[in-house]
Amino acid sequence: MDQPTREQLLHAEAAKYGIAPPVIDRAVSIIAAVQRRDRADYRRNFGGELTPDRWLATYGVSGFAELCARAARLAGLGDNGKLLMRIVSAVAPLPEQCDDDRPVQFWARPLTDPEEATYPAYRVTYEGPKADSSPGFDWSGALLRSTLREATRRGQGAASLEEATGVVVFTDGDLRGAYVGRPAPKHMQPACARCGQWEREHTLHERFGSCSQFTAQATDLDAVSVP
Repeated sequence: MDQPTREQLLHAEAAKYGIAPPVIDRAVSIIAAVQRRDRADYRRNFGGELTPDRWLATYGVSGFAELCARAARLAGLGDNGKLLMRIVSAVAPLPEQCDDDRPVQFWARPLTDPEEATYPAYRVTYEGPKADSSPGFDWSGALLRSTLREATRRGQGAASLEEATGVVVFTDGDLRGAYVGRPAPKHMQPACARCGQWEREHTLHERFGSCSQFTAQATDLDAVSVP
């Protein structure tokens, strides 16, 4: 007898809660679209594949719960994000096994020092209850660290770090959502010799504390041919 497909398992699990196949398919397609985006980003930045089980682990429980809540609302399931998470988790792949059986640190912890955000570049998106999906913007690591200092200094923001992935999540001011900074080391640009931020980021210096004038690194100057 043929084994049921993942789609059949999903429909059967959803039927237990009275959810029709088109509705659960719509909700799962929203989650799948986010997964495809993240896997494409990972492939572009790191040159490897972000497997589905590792993708789930990277999000963590709270992150995946927020994604399911948003997918449920967009699919017409209202505030049934926890129910959607339960259905999807029932047919999700098992956690990835490590070669040496040591636990992998995927859970986020409080980021106490901005210098812990060590990557030279990040792709930063804003994710909130009313935020539109977007590919985000590239930030220098220096700009992210400066922003973290400013946000936490005012006492209105908090930050966390996923040690295994380098992903930084932080809040700023009265915004209801959060900024998510995913490492993007292949998106680097020439950095200022004074503050480390990119040239186009110097227009933001009043808010984030970068210097007002871009000064090229000596290595960049050496690369410029002299007529």
